[in-house]
Amino acid sequence: MRSRSGRTGALLLAFAGLSVGCGKFQQARECGSFVKTVNAWLSRPEERGAADAGASNDPKQVAGEARRTAAHYAELAQRLAALHVQSEDLAPRVKRYQDIAETADRTLQEVAEALEHGDLALARKKRVDFDTVAKGEPALVKEINGLCR
Repeated sequence: MRSRSGRTGALLLAFAGLSVGCGKFQQARECGSFVKTVNAWLSRPEERGAADAGASNDPKQVAGEARRTAAHYAELAQRLAALHVQSEDLAPRVKRYQDIAETADRTLQEVAEALEHGDLALARKKRVDFDTVAKGEPALVKEINGLCR
């Protein structure tokens, strides 16, 4: 009896070790998918639109650029959601990145709407809100980079 329970315990330990190893493999795979997705998104020219929008004084042009950039962030949020990240450490960080993209989309849509209605004060406030959201990204990227080494 003892030898059988000893083998069972050894098998359980082996399976536990495999699951930890599989978890790390899964996280590495998901890290690769995440990085590939974000890098592909960053390489597209629409991402630079929000920064360039401030160069124009024409509210209609700025509103159009804000809408294009908002759509670009919406695309990122959808791509991140489609990854279905399950890794215990990575999943909440990817969700936070997705939340940043969704908030950026929504805020830029509000910038465009305010500009289209001639409310320059609200447009400026919403643009500051967008900048605040964007400032949260570098720290999160640093966390994810540390996790995905």
